[in-house]
Amino acid sequence: MKKTLLSLFPLLAAAALGLWYYDNSTAPLGSFFADRDGLIMAAGRLTGLLGALGVMGQLLVMTRAPWLEPLTGPGLPVGWHHRAGLVIPLALLAHPALVVWYHARAAGIPFLEQYLSVLGWDDVPLAAAGEVLIIAAVLLSLPFARRRLSYGVWQKTHLAVYLGLALSVGHQLELGGDLSAEKPWFAWVWYALLAFTAANAAWFRLVKPRLGKTV
Repeated sequence: MKKTLLSLFPLLAAAALGLWYYDNSTAPLGSFFADRDGLIMAAGRLTGLLGALGVMGQLLVMTRAPWLEPLTGPGLPVGWHHRAGLVIPLALLAHPALVVWYHARAAGIPFLEQYLSVLGWDDVPLAAAGEVLIIAAVLLSLPFARRRLSYGVWQKTHLAVYLGLALSVGHQLELGGDLSAEKPWFAWVWYALLAFTAANAAWFRLVKPRLGKTV
């Protein structure tokens, strides 16, 4: 059972990336990979996907689920958690910058003007707030900041990552078109990833600890 659960997330993630590439290379309106502007948008969407996958992976690690034990034993895989925590914010920062760059080039307007315009799109302010929460959790985990925080405060900043991911889901549904594509396979796999992450977080961080206290 543990081996099945360990392989489920990476298999779903690989399937999501493969289906995303297939959808965007065979789109009826033309492949994103056909010209420079299309590549900018493709990179923008891809960094968003990778950032979200990284956050989901981090949240799974934070659950300390027993099925994760074959990775490093009974303890939290701290090394992986820390290294990924430094890379994921780069993807999350690159995602809006690349998307805004694409739209600014298409509209022929300055980057900052387009950036301010994008902030007014559906659910983008919530996604921006979620990104701030996730990056803040990373910054507050760096040694110079961590030494100045109590464990309770530091733990609460990490729990804010859950809220950060939740705030980002809305703009995934409203914008980009990946989840509303004519072929629904990518959307199904992406929803499965979100559901798998949410189910593990709910069970191992909320429900199971409370059940243990009542026994």
